[in-house]
Order: sequence, then C-alpha cells, then structure tokens
Amino acid sequence: MAQFQEGSRTKKQETKYVNMYIQEGIFQCYFKAMDIMDINVAEATVRDRLQFFENTAYPCLFDITQVKETTKDARDFMANEGNNLVLASAMVVNSPMLKMMANFYIMVNKPKNPTRLFTDRESALEWLEQFKS
Repeated sequence: MAQFQEGSRTKKQETKYVNMYIQEGIFQCYFKAMDIMDINVAEATVRDRLQFFENTAYPCLFDITQVKETTKDARDFMANEGNNLVLASAMVVNSPMLKMMANFYIMVNKPKNPTRLFTDRESALEWLEQFKS
C-alpha cells in the first residue's frame, strides 16, 4: 500500500523494481539496479504505477540510471500502454549507452506524450512543472 510521509505532501511506495514518489504534483520513479528491463518488468512497474496513481494523471520523472538495458518488447510497451495517466515524461540517464538507448526509444517508439531526456534530476523536474494540472 502507498504511504504518506508525515508532515509533507509526499506519497511514496517501494516495489520490487522501483521506488515511487508523488511530491508537489510530480510523480518520480527511480528504477532499482537491473541488468535488463524486459516485458515482465515493464508490465509490473506500469501495473504498480497505475495502482499508485489511483486514476489521477501526473507529469512523470523516470530515473533509469540503474538500468543497463531494455528489450524491444519493454520499450514498445512503455511507449504505448506504459504511458497511461502520464502527462509528460522526463527520463533521467547518466551514461552514453543509456542516453543512446533513451534517444532511440523517443525517436523510434514515439511515446504518445511529451518526452524529454535529461542528465540531471533538477532540470527534469523544472521541465515537468509546466505539465502540472
């Protein structure tokens, strides 16, 4: 179950694959260290996120700095069904390989919402501010 952090406006939850937060109207998702994100991981994280959202859409920060690789099936799923209730996506990466993979995802999979790549969390959050409802 989701927990509210006392004394703040933060809702948070930890799952097998990610740590999730909603803070000041922006969802933040930090993927745990993994060698490969396959379709099973993608489906589980989206299912958990949708449950966590409780039918409300948010601008989203996805920190994938700990993910080494994703499968084509996982990328296709994330670009389509994986974008339900996502107003905009800011993807945070930290390596040339991840940057190449994320740029490929944006250009080839064409997510159905505004999606940008960032190398730092602060810039990503700043960009997402414009999408808060």
